Amino acid sequence: MSNRNDSVFSHTFTVQNHLEPRKLSLAISAVLATPAGAALAQEQPDEAAAGALEEIVVTSRKREESMMDIPESIQAISEQDLKLGGLYSMDDYVRFIPSMSYTATNPGSAVLVFRGISDSGENFIAEPTAALYLDEQSLTLNATPDPRMVDIARIEALSGPQGTLYGASAQAGLLRVITNKPDPAAFDSFIDATLKTGSDSDMSYDVSAMVNIPISQNFAIRLVGFSAEDGGFIDNVNGDSVQYGVFNNAGAERKNFNDVEHFGGRIAARWFINEGWTMTAGIVHQDTMSHGRPERDPTLDRDLSVARFRPDREEDDLDWTQYSLTFEGDLGFADFVSATSYFTRDWTYTQDTQTYASYFGTFCYAGYYYDYSNYSPYCFQPAGVGNYYNDPVGYLRNAQKDTKFAQEFRLFSQGERFDWVAGLFYEQADQDWVFDTFADGFDESKSMQNYLAGRVSGSPAATRLPGDAWWRSADDTTWEQWAVFGEFTWHINERWDATVGARWFDREVDKTYYVENPRYNLTDTGVLRLPAKDDDVVPKFSLSFRPTDNILLYGLYSEGFRPGGTNRTRGEPLFPQQFESDLLENLEFGAKMTLADGRVRLNATYFSMDWNNYQLEVIDPSTRSCGSPNAPPEPNCSQPWQKVVGNVGDAGSDGFELQVDWAASQNLTAGFNATWLDSELDDGFNFLTETPPGSRLPLTPEFKGSAYAQYDMPVNWFGGRANNAYARVQWSYVGDMLNQVEPIDSPAPQIKQPSYDIGDLRFGVDGNDWSVQLFVNNVTDERAILYDNPFEFDHFFGKGRQTINRPREYGVRFIKRFGE
Repeated sequence: MSNRNDSVFSHTFTVQNHLEPRKLSLAISAVLATPAGAALAQEQPDEAAAGALEEIVVTSRKREESMMDIPESIQAISEQDLKLGGLYSMDDYVRFIPSMSYTATNPGSAVLVFRGISDSGENFIAEPTAALYLDEQSLTLNATPDPRMVDIARIEALSGPQGTLYGASAQAGLLRVITNKPDPAAFDSFIDATLKTGSDSDMSYDVSAMVNIPISQNFAIRLVGFSAEDGGFIDNVNGDSVQYGVFNNAGAERKNFNDVEHFGGRIAARWFINEGWTMTAGIVHQDTMSHGRPERDPTLDRDLSVARFRPDREEDDLDWTQYSLTFEGDLGFADFVSATSYFTRDWTYTQDTQTYASYFGTFCYAGYYYDYSNYSPYCFQPAGVGNYYNDPVGYLRNAQKDTKFAQEFRLFSQGERFDWVAGLFYEQADQDWVFDTFADGFDESKSMQNYLAGRVSGSPAATRLPGDAWWRSADDTTWEQWAVFGEFTWHINERWDATVGARWFDREVDKTYYVENPRYNLTDTGVLRLPAKDDDVVPKFSLSFRPTDNILLYGLYSEGFRPGGTNRTRGEPLFPQQFESDLLENLEFGAKMTLADGRVRLNATYFSMDWNNYQLEVIDPSTRSCGSPNAPPEPNCSQPWQKVVGNVGDAGSDGFELQVDWAASQNLTAGFNATWLDSELDDGFNFLTETPPGSRLPLTPEFKGSAYAQYDMPVNWFGGRANNAYARVQWSYVGDMLNQVEPIDSPAPQIKQPSYDIGDLRFGVDGNDWSVQLFVNNVTDERAILYDNPFEFDHFFGKGRQTINRPREYGVRFIKRFGE
């Protein structure tokens, strides 16, 4: 399994700050003062010495090239790196991509963040600021899928705006997952099995297999399959309802109830039609079923526990499928690529809402909500029972379907004087969901009986939703986008290159939305059909210089964008129905060096980014009662509660990135990375509370770092069947961060999540066609708060809801290869 010449995590050291020119010069001087930096002025030999690091080839610019030849920040994690580090999912590998962070409250989906450009951890409407690609197709959604790392060739993490080549939502960065392709050269296959457990978790397993079958000299198929279960580690313990303790969750208790099952596979076929043309077709499917969220309530006496009235939930299911067809060919004057893809995702999740419903239940008797407290839709208690009994038990259910069709045609050419790429892109996407919120006994509640009796003046007949639902909303949104893009590089001479690029896009959005409940019937609100349109051009410019064959210096200006859209508007909200696109402008300067006879690889980048007119998902202030403190003037007050997206001002993020790999000797490979980040608001705003200029953007630490060391030793064990043994340690540190940008006290407070560090140990033995690895994950049994969720109102009742990492676990991994 081990190869010390590989780029182990292709490590990145990132220093992000609002660096003044003086600070920048000091940072660069510090780099040049290192032993590696001292070699900057020395010409390197044409041939690397024995033990040099291997070249990393990527396709981030839509063509194959060395990572060290690309004048922008990029990090690659190879297939070998994924296996050595035990990296199966985003939870694992995000620790070693310093410019990237993410949150995931539901297993199998995530919110990606690059370079601190973040707004919220649980966007329901706003689009992401970072994109995910699986081969040629964008899988970017407001809850981005998490492809399983099985038979993956590499991951490419592109930091900074990628608007020219990748378009919408690759605003601050891009994560590309590249699968291995069928190969007609030889038969190949493997079986990969992992078992792990711990004192605080159930047994976990992961089994995967691949077979590459040459059908002929120019045609092959590749089959991949996997089945895995992440053992639970959160206990659902006995507890009472949060408001008055009227109800108890007896019978719902379960130890380690948050187990997650993963199942999926891939089938691909590649046909080398002739010497210049290739066709590749593939189907990828992944199914994730979670029985509970990886969340704890820190106020409970027992560690790693919650008190749910319903699990979050047995029928939770998230499955997605991607179909792809790619043609590649040589037209003589340029290479041609046609990439066609279709993606579909079905996602059903349920969630305990005891604290959520209880919070809204307080409005039944608060005396100010909509000025009709006796007839509030949140009086969950039975008629004739006192308000103390308004302590509801309930859950929500969301059934969602996403589809995406994409077609891209592009041409590219690489020559002695000029390189260029030009393309045409089309995408049609649809998202359709139905959201129900239930409270036990609501059909017989005070609210329902009041409405049935017609006690609200002018109210039409009440809507009776199935299964004690007190809220139903539905949304069907369709996006259609066209884009034309291109980049042109001029090799001015052997030392200087200049690149210019641009992307024009045109996107239309059509949203259909309605709400249905006793207060808001379809006859009240109707079905809202809300269109929007957006178009713009984003440019890119770079200039690079090679003082030696092994050093690249560059400057880059690039832009990224999120298209505008349309809000779900009921009543007369304060925010407008349509919101505009926001733009990220990036200026960066970098250096890429291969030093010490190829044993050191160092990439450094300073960047300064301005986030203009940025979109933020907020609760519209019009929900405040007219006349209450900070309420908007009539008619934009006493309106229905609703989340909207608004353009709220400007923000910024500056930083310095450094990517390092070091082959210290024939046996020892070591590296490290770190991040200092200062991303903040340039403009303040005041919606639910005053958020002043200089406020930190959320979900990204001011400091993040990791280090690793691996020692390989040739051996002759087991009668010569084992030829290499290795020991490896990898460690990561994440500083404190905010869970949201608004400094709200209650009911959804801003919280500073504390810093944490996680370390792993791995010991392995390799044979010619097999490998065994023993490991301990999270050696110190750290409790890392990955996300402190404020949106379920647990904190209003003195509770908590924290997404947590897995506890310490130990296990074994075995890989066996079969081939010619």
